[in-house]
Amino acid sequence: MSATPTNEQLNDLFAHKLDTNEGREKIAMLGGEFVKDRLREDAFCRRVFPPRKVKRSELQISMTHDTLVKIVFMEPESRAMTMSFRGQPDSKYYRAERFEVPFYTIGSERYEKTEEELAVYSMPITEIIRKNVVRDIGEIEDYGFLTHSEAAVQSLQKEKNNVSFSSGFADTEACTAFNINAGTVVEHGKIKANGVLATTAAATAAAGVTEELVVPCQKDDFIKLFKTFVGRGGQGSRLRCDSFLITDFDWEEVNGWTISDVGDDTAKETTVMGYKASTVIGRKYIKTIKTDILRPGNVYAYAAPEFVGGFLIWSNIKFYADKERNRVSFEAWENIGMYFANVAGVRKLELYAGSSDVTTGTSNAALLANFAPVDEDALGAPNNLVADGQTFPQVSDF
Repeated sequence: MSATPTNEQLNDLFAHKLDTNEGREKIAMLGGEFVKDRLREDAFCRRVFPPRKVKRSELQISMTHDTLVKIVFMEPESRAMTMSFRGQPDSKYYRAERFEVPFYTIGSERYEKTEEELAVYSMPITEIIRKNVVRDIGEIEDYGFLTHSEAAVQSLQKEKNNVSFSSGFADTEACTAFNINAGTVVEHGKIKANGVLATTAAATAAAGVTEELVVPCQKDDFIKLFKTFVGRGGQGSRLRCDSFLITDFDWEEVNGWTISDVGDDTAKETTVMGYKASTVIGRKYIKTIKTDILRPGNVYAYAAPEFVGGFLIWSNIKFYADKERNRVSFEAWENIGMYFANVAGVRKLELYAGSSDVTTGTSNAALLANFAPVDEDALGAPNNLVADGQTFPQVSDF
């Protein structure tokens, strides 16, 4: 039996296969399959919106730009009525609202390395693809998904609080615990945790409110969040929460729920193993450690995908590798479309007192920096300080 090749040998084989067209095709095929499978596992947005493949024949060019779009129809409105034996139903012209979903490309950086330098790396090139390219693309998918989610809940807030869709929130209209307690804001697309409302109830505008105040998520907060989907009648009602998205940071508070919240047996098991059930109060949950995208203190909830929107894939992830002289390069990309059609199918629980909305009055930029996603080009900041020489032990320590 032949010996297993070392990582250095695998890198050397990778570089030499790029010398032929046949080798490039095989690497592209294998890389694409590997990338596609890993992305489905890592991107949390795909667990909320299972992606659907679309054909080129389903798409058309937009009337306003040179981008392919898919026309999506909303379910037509309908109702029944009471009438006498001689009565006739009202007449209604059958029409379904529709809108365009634009497609766009998410791609990795183009990674380049000389064949000679690649040969000395102890990490196989496939590991670089798995750890860098796959996760980078998944992060941008999640980033767009969270941006759409926040836009949806802010849209609901504006509609319920009589704020124009084209304008920002005034200070008295922003979703803060103080404004909710004062009665100037109605919770609709967003709700505040009961604990943060109770803590700020006695505050006055003169005394000030600590807008950075964050409280642990409690069982009654989730119940309050789920009830917003059912509603009290009127717009934004008659839905059910299907799942919610939470950070691992906030999820640790669930592990701290007491016997009065989860019962004796579950509390005992949670203390040893952590919360292991697949649902919370009958709703599935999705945890993420990407706290630079979904910031701690924010919990988003969603109705079933068919009542909210979708995730469309025109072309699955493609992997391209090439070699020019002694320089090896590779990159990956995909073409997708993501949309939220029914904004009432998205709601948000905020565990902090301040507002994550952009207001037209007093600047809340400092608060936004704590609770809004970081800039796209700042995602995935490294934890290590190797580039700064911070590794231990060092010669100077001895």
